[in-house]
Amino acid sequence: MRSTHCLPSYSFGGHDVFDAIPKFTKLYGKSVAIIGGETALSKALPHIRPVLDKAGIKVLDIIHFGGECTFARGKEIAQMASVKDADFLFAVGGGKAMDTVKVVAIELDDKPFFTIPTIASTCAATSEVAAVYTADHTFDDVAFVNHPPVHCFIDADILVEAPSRYLWAGMGDTIAKHYETHLSARSREQDYNTQLGLTLASMCSEPILAHGIQAYKDSQANKRSDAFDTIAMTVIFTTGVVSGCVPMAYNSNMAHAVCYGCVTNKETEENHLHGEIVAYGLLILLTVDQQMDELQRWLPVYRELGWPTKLSQLDLTASHIPRIVEKATSVHDIDVSPYKITADMLTKAIQYMESLD
Repeated sequence: MRSTHCLPSYSFGGHDVFDAIPKFTKLYGKSVAIIGGETALSKALPHIRPVLDKAGIKVLDIIHFGGECTFARGKEIAQMASVKDADFLFAVGGGKAMDTVKVVAIELDDKPFFTIPTIASTCAATSEVAAVYTADHTFDDVAFVNHPPVHCFIDADILVEAPSRYLWAGMGDTIAKHYETHLSARSREQDYNTQLGLTLASMCSEPILAHGIQAYKDSQANKRSDAFDTIAMTVIFTTGVVSGCVPMAYNSNMAHAVCYGCVTNKETEENHLHGEIVAYGLLILLTVDQQMDELQRWLPVYRELGWPTKLSQLDLTASHIPRIVEKATSVHDIDVSPYKITADMLTKAIQYMESLD
């Protein structure tokens, strides 16, 4: 068990959530460099700047992160004088912006950073891990900060104005966290941190089963509701806590492996969101693992939400199955499993899903 384990902290609400900024930044200094996406910055800055000005926090720079999280861009930003001089950093936007700031923080010897998510699509705003890509958007590696962001400011009034497809895909990725962690952990002795994460993992799926459809409808209408707030927190916060508690190898399994197999097809990679494809991969996991009651529990939700249950919904055909399973069985995501996952298992599971009405 890790001797030191830091859990993320957050403030949740509407635009007034930013009033808490001085309370959490005062221990770190009086200057900030703000890094984020162009759209995200345009949404958040009008609500952040007045608070910073009133608190006497000097904004040394506002930087567009570059559109992709790469080691090269992280190092480039870290070399900027304004970023070096800042007492702390703000990461504003979606997962790629958050992860870029994590790379910057690593480069600057663990410089403190705070997060302000503007879409409810990933747990990047509360997690310790950064998914790093190459400039041509190919996965490169993961990087780890020593602790989660100092604090996460979650403004649901901004989140609900974002395109609803981000929440839609984020829910798909989030429910997989429950099933993948439990599959990876099965038949293994677990320490306290892992037991905590596995217990919380059900909170990655059950709220979505109960409230996901309503939350998505409210997101489409840009209307905040209890359902929307619950699901936004499930995607952003609960998943981040679970990810930090369980071993890294437990965080991904068959659902993600199938996703990586599907995106070997260019049209799938270009036209579909990560969480959408992971949601499909989860159906394959449940089928391979013979969790048929769970499969039947989720299928009505999938159909109501429009999540893919067939290859055709991901621009795929039966001819792609060999490539999908070849890739899926080659990735490390399935290394920690209770049994050997074979190409034949995955093929039969995909074919089973294709046979359903």
